[in-house]
This record gives sequence, structure tokens and C-alpha cells, in this order.
Amino acid sequence: MPIDYRDYPPDWKKFTRPRILARDGRKCRCCGVVDKAYGYRDAGGRFHSLPAGTKPPLGFKALRIRMNVVHLDHKLIDHSDSNLGLMCERCHGNYDKPITARQAAYTTKYPGAAATLPLPFTA
Repeated sequence: MPIDYRDYPPDWKKFTRPRILARDGRKCRCCGVVDKAYGYRDAGGRFHSLPAGTKPPLGFKALRIRMNVVHLDHKLIDHSDSNLGLMCERCHGNYDKPITARQAAYTTKYPGAAATLPLPFTA
């Protein structure tokens, strides 16, 4: 999902994101994979690094790891360093799954609501 930077401080890309990347050693706090690593994930989700340009085993898709700076409380209000952490896209999705599942259920029940109003719950 694309980021709407209107919900973030103006210095997010220039200062906040680089500071959190450096603080967390450019590693996912959940699985430990490193930012910009190249490889593939096996059926269990474990990441396997590959030399750049090498093809993964048959049936697996090559990918480049991208890190997300995550709001640990799931809200886009508190941008303090203590509420921010680094996660790969996969772990971020899993971390937010309980919230996004409730949001999807709400949008299904009230079509168009998510596009016009803030949702009534966020962890």
C-alpha cells in the first residue's frame, strides 16, 4: 500500500527514516533480514540470500528486501523514536494483519466508509 506522506512529519524521508534505519542496523526487528538483501523466501517464509543476479530455485520468486519504518502502536500520531521500528515488508504485513483484517471487515460492512472517514478503531 502506498504511503500518504501527509500523515507524516515533513522531515520523515530526510531525517526520521534514515535515523531509524541506522539505529536498527538496517535489519528487520522480527526476522533479522537486512535492507536491500537479494534472494528468495522459502515456503515457510524464511529468507535465503543469493548473489545479485542469481536465479532462485525453480518455483521461487527472486526479491529485494525493502524495509518499512513502522509505528509500533499502529497509529500515525506518535512519531517518536520509541514508537518506531524497522520491519521488512513481510513482517510489517504480518504485524498489521489484525488491524487490516478489522479494517477490511468494516469496509465490507460499510462500503466506501474507509475512503471517506477515519476508521473507528486502531489497536
